[in-house]
Amino acid sequence: MNKLGGALHAIDAISEWSGKIVSMLIFPIIGLIVLDVVMRYFFNAPIKYAHEVSLFMFAGLSLLAGAYCLRHRAHVRMDIIYGRFSHRQQAILDVITAGLFFLFLIILLRESFLGALDSWHLKETTVSAARAILWPAKALVPIAAALLLLQGLSKFIRDFFHAALGKELS
Repeated sequence: MNKLGGALHAIDAISEWSGKIVSMLIFPIIGLIVLDVVMRYFFNAPIKYAHEVSLFMFAGLSLLAGAYCLRHRAHVRMDIIYGRFSHRQQAILDVITAGLFFLFLIILLRESFLGALDSWHLKETTVSAARAILWPAKALVPIAAALLLLQGLSKFIRDFFHAALGKELS
């Protein structure tokens, strides 16, 4: 049980670390948007790539924060129903529904990896004036799916033990 607990804490640490680092993307996003507004309205010289780059950074922030959100139980769910259950009943429900969660993530991981690989091979770019390279943005999806899959596994193991034994793993 000690090794299992250590593995779960390591997964939690990865989610915590990645979530906190990725949250820092908000500052360059804000900076780029402010700079673009200043350039556009005061100098009549908008930054042609600002909108696209800020969208890519925000997509990265949103995707890569998923594991952090799962770790902190911050995802949206039917709290009006779910909240009425005891912690053990919630764990049982989470164990029952985990199969759909893992199926979705495995498919997402596979397909997004293949999509990012295709994008890299094709040297795919956006159609905008910036002609931004797409594969780095597309590569964030399988990375995010892998992080979410890891954190989901940690949650599943904890939920399984809680559902089966009535005690929470630390």
